[in-house]
Amino acid sequence: MTTLVRSANPTNKPTGLPLAIPISIVLNIITIIVSSLLSLKIFRLDEFYALGNSVQYFVGVIAFLPAIAAASAIFLLLLKNPNGRFLSLALHYLGMVFASIYLLHIWGVFTGFDAIATALYENTVWMWGLVLAYALYWIAGRLEDGKPLQNRLELVGIGIGMLSLICLLFFGGILDGASSVLGKYDEARTWAATALIIIFAFGAYRMLLMGDYFGETTDQQIAWQGWLMLSPNIIGFMIFFAGPLVLSLYLSFTDSVGVKEPNFVGLDNYGKALSIEFKTQGENDRYPQDALDAGYRVLETFRIGDKTTVIGAKDAYFWISLRNTFLFCLMLIPLATIPALLLAVILNSKIPGMKIYRAAFFLPSVAAVVGIALIWRIALYSSSVGFINYSITQVTTFLNDTLGTSFKDTEIGWLSDSRYMMFSMVLMAAWQVVGFNMVLFLAGLQGIPNDLYEAAQVDGANQLNQFRFITLPQLRPTTFFVVVTTIINGLQVFNEPFVLFRGAAFPDEVRTAVLNLYLKGFQDIQFGYSSALAWMLFAIIFVVTLVQFRINRDKTA
Repeated sequence: MTTLVRSANPTNKPTGLPLAIPISIVLNIITIIVSSLLSLKIFRLDEFYALGNSVQYFVGVIAFLPAIAAASAIFLLLLKNPNGRFLSLALHYLGMVFASIYLLHIWGVFTGFDAIATALYENTVWMWGLVLAYALYWIAGRLEDGKPLQNRLELVGIGIGMLSLICLLFFGGILDGASSVLGKYDEARTWAATALIIIFAFGAYRMLLMGDYFGETTDQQIAWQGWLMLSPNIIGFMIFFAGPLVLSLYLSFTDSVGVKEPNFVGLDNYGKALSIEFKTQGENDRYPQDALDAGYRVLETFRIGDKTTVIGAKDAYFWISLRNTFLFCLMLIPLATIPALLLAVILNSKIPGMKIYRAAFFLPSVAAVVGIALIWRIALYSSSVGFINYSITQVTTFLNDTLGTSFKDTEIGWLSDSRYMMFSMVLMAAWQVVGFNMVLFLAGLQGIPNDLYEAAQVDGANQLNQFRFITLPQLRPTTFFVVVTTIINGLQVFNEPFVLFRGAAFPDEVRTAVLNLYLKGFQDIQFGYSSALAWMLFAIIFVVTLVQFRINRDKTA
């Protein structure tokens, strides 16, 4: 048996120094110069966006890392070490990416998203041409191959699609946009960014062709191709997730308010959030607040015998938001899980129109949360014109007229009565997530062997017993996943209270953990304290998830 693997024998390497090596060395020198100048500029700044010297020094060191990597790449290339090629390839690729981002910034692409969206909205009629073109092409694909009608439909679809796209771009202002972009080339920096893109792209391409010179094996080729495919996600993760995550961790130990250099306060933010005390209200304490120490606010009171115990907290909103968040999760789990399981069982049977029902139930899961919340707020939850109250009125009137009952028709204040606020949020969230959970349960049901049901039928088990002793045990892994994801989403609930109750001060009954840290950060301008709240919420989610995994592992052991 032979294995087709590229030989890594040094005798097969081309002799001489290829042109790509000095080109790569020059590009690495450029990287060293740019990286060093950028790092030096950061270190010399008098103020670094009101983030403090620690962040300034950290970013300066990060900016200098490409210079270190480029110097190492030059040394390894001169030694003909394959790692020098991979390091140079990565640096050239990153140089091309960041030069492209800078060029798009110069063109004004990032600040022009609103204008692009407005242009598309004002010319929606041409987008329907694209829909029609796709429909014709899709129909042609369902016809018999080689038929004249199929070819005509494909040509008509392509023609309509191209014409619609041209009209959409033309009437959307592409000529004005192109003129604006070309006008940017009056500046030297635009030409410099464009030249860097071309140079780094050429250098990266030449390095890709140097596999034989460095004795590249098949495994090494597969490795760099895999990293290349992952690079967009990795770059996005580092810039938009890992970077802000590290910054928020640092800010959680400061008193940052965003407009002045923060001071390091250690664990004060965490201590403030977790500070809680229990006091007994004395005879001289007229109000429960009088029994608490200075800086504490009444969180809850309860009586034990003839004494009143007062629970106080430095940040009562933190504990209120945690209580609301856990209550939201407890209400959400059954409403988002049980209906999803029942729908999955029904749709797993061979009923007419099953695909239509699946799509209909799944649709809320992919719809925009903000749009859904606005619909629920205006069309469903309105106490005067909402459809829910209207339905209750019609049912009450029917029962009173038909049965002679005297049920009172009350207009429920779904968004104004504190007794119904939490349920309003949970009901909307459950309605949206049921479809997604249904698909998960449906996938689990279709993975259960039919032999189990056939054996149960032979033993005389009815449908209920089959569901209890076969379906539910076999769905344990799926149920565990559904419950875990539902809890995690519930602990991060934000959109529902933010949209449903926006417009006035948020009531305490709907202040969830994420909403609370948002208000602390962007309303009270306490970035340091809100960062600490975010990390505590992360710790809670991590602990809850870890406990669930441990419980599930013990049950399946």
